[in-house]
Amino acid sequence: MHIMSNMEIERRIFDRALLISLPVRADLCGGMTSLDMDTLKEVLPDFSIREERIYRMPKKNTFFGIHYQEEPHCQAKIVSVLSGKGRDFVVDLRPDSPTFQKWESIDLDGSEPKLVYIPEGFGHAFLSLEENTMQLFAVNAKFVKGYSRSIRFDDPDIGLDLPDVNLVLSEKDRTAPHFR
Repeated sequence: MHIMSNMEIERRIFDRALLISLPVRADLCGGMTSLDMDTLKEVLPDFSIREERIYRMPKKNTFFGIHYQEEPHCQAKIVSVLSGKGRDFVVDLRPDSPTFQKWESIDLDGSEPKLVYIPEGFGHAFLSLEENTMQLFAVNAKFVKGYSRSIRFDDPDIGLDLPDVNLVLSEKDRTAPHFR
């Protein structure tokens, strides 16, 4: 584990994705978590936040993904859960990688401030594990519609481990093509 002034790299996912813990300062009034941009730049020198989004998922088992953008408009992402609980999936989509089409999942909890960094070349998916889960999502490049891609959630070549329940899916995710 590598500790920076206000965050800790808790683990590496494949060779480039990261799980980062953030510090919490708490007192009788509650707690505060901060993300120091200078420290983030030390850890991720090529990552600058260009856009942030907040997703609200009122229903448990809401699933987004698997999403990515193709070259030359690839995106790196930072994902965190602000409230509730969720499972973040990182999918290696780099054809020359020894972990091509493999995935790892990370459970995130709004009461434990952590970030998942998903670099360019990786797909991303998210499953809410509780009702009223809220996710913070930041990217280093703008969304470009013609380069946005989705992979079907139940693609057998990737084989995400999803619960055997009726997932809440957008039409885009329900009808996304298989990877091949």
